[in-house]
Amino acid sequence: MAVCIWGEVVADSARQIRVRVAEDDGDMDRVRGLMQEYGEYLVREEVHGTGIRREGYDDELAGLPLPYVAPGALLLATVDDEAAGCVALRPLQTLRPLQTTGVASNQGGALLEMKRLWVRPALRGIGVGHRLMQAAIDRARALGAAAIYLDTVPAAMPEAVRLYTAMGFARVGRYNDNPAPGVAFFHLGLVSPEMYPANHSFPHE
Repeated sequence: MAVCIWGEVVADSARQIRVRVAEDDGDMDRVRGLMQEYGEYLVREEVHGTGIRREGYDDELAGLPLPYVAPGALLLATVDDEAAGCVALRPLQTLRPLQTTGVASNQGGALLEMKRLWVRPALRGIGVGHRLMQAAIDRARALGAAAIYLDTVPAAMPEAVRLYTAMGFARVGRYNDNPAPGVAFFHLGLVSPEMYPANHSFPHE
């Protein structure tokens, strides 16, 4: 049985899976290629309301590692040294002003948003997505983050939603202005409840 250890090689079906922080130019190029595939997938999924504005996304790819810098991170997964998947964490500078319920305060550490989770179709089914998610959670904890948020469209990405819930994420109220129809919002708390104000709550939808 494979063991998931942050930053170490693990065996799964005789294949070596590694997840690491993308740091040098070579890593960044591999992440950029993966995110390009992710963006092309979202454009194809326009019928589900998940299409992205190409211009803004191209700017993001050109500007990497921004906005995924400390206390965020870009994580790269490889399978037998082949680029297999990626995930990103970025700091949430602000949350929707009207969402005062169901949104974490900044007490106890930074708030991070998980973005760009992508595994190449040919390398799915061997645990790469799970490893990326666990590595992102471990990284966020190591950085002292209070919580991770994410948004997704369940109709377009049902497998991702199953992974999120399996990893402990729960639905919360809207925390951003994503206009996609059917968008859902998720949260994973990383600190103990006493770190939050007495009147704080995370109502599930």
